[in-house]
Amino acid sequence: MNNSSLLIIFFFITTLISSCTTSRLEEQVNLPLNLNEGESVVVISNSYHSGNQTEYDFIQCVNESLSKKQNSFNLVPTEYFQNMLYPWLEPRTAPQTPEDLPEFLSRDLVRETMETQNIKYLINISGETERNSESGALSCAAGPGALACFGFAWWDDTSSYLASVWDIAQQSSAGSASATVSGTSVIPAFIYPIPIIARTKSTACDGLATQLLKFFSTS
Repeated sequence: MNNSSLLIIFFFITTLISSCTTSRLEEQVNLPLNLNEGESVVVISNSYHSGNQTEYDFIQCVNESLSKKQNSFNLVPTEYFQNMLYPWLEPRTAPQTPEDLPEFLSRDLVRETMETQNIKYLINISGETERNSESGALSCAAGPGALACFGFAWWDDTSSYLASVWDIAQQSSAGSASATVSGTSVIPAFIYPIPIIARTKSTACDGLATQLLKFFSTS
């Protein structure tokens, strides 16, 4: 099989897989949200008790996406915030719902940190990326001066995340946004493996950050 044939196969499969990626974004606003100059937002995660702690890299992705897409409000880095509040954002002590905020904020360290950093909203994120199914096989063999691979492997992933915006002053949920992205990744191998990855997690991250930014205005 020549290079032209391989390219045709590559573009055909890319088009096919792209059509198999789906996204669903939803949002709900319960209270008016705005940020005055100097007020801050911080992203946290509390999905420990369900046994599926939201992935560290997803939280970092949301932080980076929010930072790149706006310069109108202060975003306190998650890890920095956790270190300042240690141990009150550890699995056993982190607030799980807005109803836990009064007890959480009653601690001197928490209250002082919130005031010092001028935190107005906590963005609590939960969710995960799951492998739904997979199939196929690849085999590679070494020949004289070359390595050839043949076969076809695929898998389906779903990235589903929820961001709840907690108002510190009101001690309640001001709104929420969700992103669910499903996609199929494939690795066809016709002499050379050609991985075509459905980046469901990064797509969900970008969609969630975009929705969150719509919530906030400055005054």
